[in-house]
Amino acid sequence: EGIDLLVLSPGVPPQAILRQAERLTPGVTVHGELGLGLWLVQAGLSGWSSVPTVLITGTNGKSTVTALTGALLEAGGLRPFVGGNLGVPLCERLLQSVGVAAEPWVGSLVLECSSYQLETLPRVRTDVGMIINITPDHLDRYDSMEAYAATKARVFDGLAAGGLAVLDADDAWTPSLAPVGGSRVVRVGDPAAAAVVGEGGEQALVLSGQERYPRSSLRIAGGHNARNALFALLAARHLGVSVEGCLRGLAAFEGLPHRMVRVRELDGVEYYDDSKATNVASALAGLAGLERPFVLIAGGLSKGDDLQPLRDVLAARGRGLVVVGTSAEQFAAMGAGVVPVVCGGLMDDAVAKARALAKAGEAVVLAPACASFDQYKSYAQRGEMFTAAVLALE
Repeated sequence: EGIDLLVLSPGVPPQAILRQAERLTPGVTVHGELGLGLWLVQAGLSGWSSVPTVLITGTNGKSTVTALTGALLEAGGLRPFVGGNLGVPLCERLLQSVGVAAEPWVGSLVLECSSYQLETLPRVRTDVGMIINITPDHLDRYDSMEAYAATKARVFDGLAAGGLAVLDADDAWTPSLAPVGGSRVVRVGDPAAAAVVGEGGEQALVLSGQERYPRSSLRIAGGHNARNALFALLAARHLGVSVEGCLRGLAAFEGLPHRMVRVRELDGVEYYDDSKATNVASALAGLAGLERPFVLIAGGLSKGDDLQPLRDVLAARGRGLVVVGTSAEQFAAMGAGVVPVVCGGLMDDAVAKARALAKAGEAVVLAPACASFDQYKSYAQRGEMFTAAVLALE
């Protein structure tokens, strides 16, 4: 009672708390950490009040798009801060901007936004807003897919007149989520707007039907990453980065940790860390770019996703399944009758059992399709444990 400002952790569902806060203190201001940071920036309290701002959300791919957008803006001289749900929180960077040992001035903001963060995001001026895709996720938190998708669409609430909204042309949710009004809306996958064209060495990323970037200039593999690059290119060009700057940024970008990272090859078997695949759609995206048959390590803290698509890809290209975590039984049932299934404990045990299932010419992939918090602090720790276990193999 009597509180002026309430800042919620993203892990706290806000609905009940907001009702209670409004009852006790009508008109109370409520933010999450990201919302507080953006409010401070746009109130002019950071010295960055006029910086271009890019907000990026989506179920899968948003971290890669955020990091790649940052790389393109850096190559274009826009001195971005890249963070939010990825890496350093915005408020932490704001604290670094004041005091005796102040960090260098920031010239632009590129912020990954989770649905949890968007629940408490104020209407802040945005130059570019993106929804990479919408697939089932966090259904333990939201009442329906419609509620989850509507939360993602809040990324467009603050688009300035003439701002850019970017969505996926092939996503079923795009027609209902695209903003209406003064912003420019571009759909990735529309040949007239932004698309991947050609095959093999002739493949290119094309904007507006004519501006071409060789696919070979992007060092990260996979068709999904070529599409991710189109989102980043659209943002960079909208903010004034030259074609030459974009090419430099594409060539410099090496990808992110725990996103289908090749750890090593041993006895003809390749090992990949895709620990960031915390839902089924993300796991499928990584596996789609893999040319070898594979043994999959999957399971963890389930988000309630439908596992049938994973069963289908295992039936087509799988050689084995090692199940882990609190959802091990659920994943074992999914794989039963399709591939050999074994239960693993912690990561060293899971890796050893996956190795026993894999043959030369195949791969072992950690793509859990689940959150990590039942066994690990984060997806990053889970990936690090996998990498350590793989490197310890003899």
